Amino acid sequence: METGVASYNISLVNEPITIGTYKYEKKVEIKTYVDDELIDIQIKGWVPKEEVYETIKNKDSIDYENAYFLDFSLNEYRNMNHMENTSYVEFADVNLKNCFFDSELNIDFSYAKFNGSTEFRNSVFSNGGVSFYNSFFNGSDFVDFRKAVFGKGDVNFQYVKFGERNILFSFAKFYGGMVSFVNAEFDDGHVLFNSANFYNSKVKFHFASFGKGDVEFQKAKFGDQTIDFRRVEFGEGKVDFRRTTFGKGYVTFDESSMVSGKFKFSSARFKENDISFDQFDFGEAELLFENVDFGRGSLSFYDAIIGSISFKRSKIDVFVNFCVKKADVVDFSETVLRDIIDMKTDRENVKIKTMYLTGMRNLGRFIFSWEENKLKSLILSQKDTTIEEKAEQFVVIKENFRQSGQYEEEDKAYVMFKRYEHKCDLNHVFQTGVKEYWKLPGLGFRWLVFDKLGLFATSPLRVLFSMLVIYSLFSLGFFIMPYLGIGDIANSVDHLDHLTNLGVSFYHSAITFLTIGYGDYYPMEYARGLSIIEGWAGLFLMSYFTVAFVRKILR
Repeated sequence: METGVASYNISLVNEPITIGTYKYEKKVEIKTYVDDELIDIQIKGWVPKEEVYETIKNKDSIDYENAYFLDFSLNEYRNMNHMENTSYVEFADVNLKNCFFDSELNIDFSYAKFNGSTEFRNSVFSNGGVSFYNSFFNGSDFVDFRKAVFGKGDVNFQYVKFGERNILFSFAKFYGGMVSFVNAEFDDGHVLFNSANFYNSKVKFHFASFGKGDVEFQKAKFGDQTIDFRRVEFGEGKVDFRRTTFGKGYVTFDESSMVSGKFKFSSARFKENDISFDQFDFGEAELLFENVDFGRGSLSFYDAIIGSISFKRSKIDVFVNFCVKKADVVDFSETVLRDIIDMKTDRENVKIKTMYLTGMRNLGRFIFSWEENKLKSLILSQKDTTIEEKAEQFVVIKENFRQSGQYEEEDKAYVMFKRYEHKCDLNHVFQTGVKEYWKLPGLGFRWLVFDKLGLFATSPLRVLFSMLVIYSLFSLGFFIMPYLGIGDIANSVDHLDHLTNLGVSFYHSAITFLTIGYGDYYPMEYARGLSIIEGWAGLFLMSYFTVAFVRKILR
């Protein structure tokens, strides 16, 4: 992160100078140094602050460009004019572009009312702090601080009311200890901090409020101090942190709210930050973290209310607390997870309606539950994914449970994967046409035997129940055959054991199904064919049961 802070060497020269259309009695040479290296020399016109105070008193427009001001203070102005410390000082049009404000303590514009155009573009507020505390901007369509430079002191815009105008801080530089917009009211204008550099300043927007306008921090740079957006009302516009770079400082948006619009962090870069959106109510807004590198800290959405959130193509190398209060759509498509995403709480289940895992590389772990998080419905509720993509997502869930040792839940995900794999094959047959219809019997057999009889070897009890059902059906078949005159079961040793026809049928079926074959009863006519089929079915299902049972025991 950049840490170079500008310092200045100022020389007053007692001779007049004309800069553009502006004539000044004296000139000031300003040398700018960064890390003891001279990077710039500027010439400004010296303006005594008393002259500015007189202009304010006369309610005239303040119009200076490329001017130098020393120790400007509205508090001093109020004292000179016997005003209360909290009395507002009114300004007409203010044009202070390319000016230099010098002070060892504080440049004071607090309790100011700007009733006309307000321009501080390219101006420098040098060594001391600068305060616009409790000021009003009621004038033109915009307030212009573009490319302004704020020095090492605190920058105070607390309780400022900007009204319904555009606020421009694009390309501004903040070298101060704290940049505060606490309780600032931005109303419906656009607020632009695009490409602003906060260096190592602590940034606070605590309790600020925005209206229908956009809030843009595109390509802004933050340092290693806290970035505080707690309890901010973001309104209905777009909030844009695309390509923003964060240092190592804590980033918090806790308990903030938004009505609608988009909240974008696409292509943002974090370092070792802890990032928190706890209890953030995003309303109907769409939250985008696409192609984000979250660094090595943590990310929390605890108890947040989210309409739609996307992490597409992001690198998630941090612990994510995703125990949200509610989320309609969550998209982890094409992400690379190397840490943990926690979606399960002891308090209550995470309420998510739809979740996408398409193309995800899960090298870490999800903490969730098949039943409590309703993972099956999260995938099946997707209306814009193919059968193949749903099957792929069930594989991601299955592998996650396997790595976590949650084998019962792994089996449930595995069954859904196999079912959707089967649907893929079936769909392919129907899409290809008649020439592929010969595969349908095999697909039907696979559906009946592997799925319905044993849930793909994940349920030995299901296989056992299927064995009992099939055994009973064969037994009833042997019982009915003599009455139809197509087969019978004969006693080979003339032993009278007093078994009824039904008993003989179930007995013969049992020794055939279990491949015991005592030989005391044998089939005749079509019963022979039925016995062959039952013997094969029994051999297959006993093997199937053994596989499913051993699989359970080993796991």
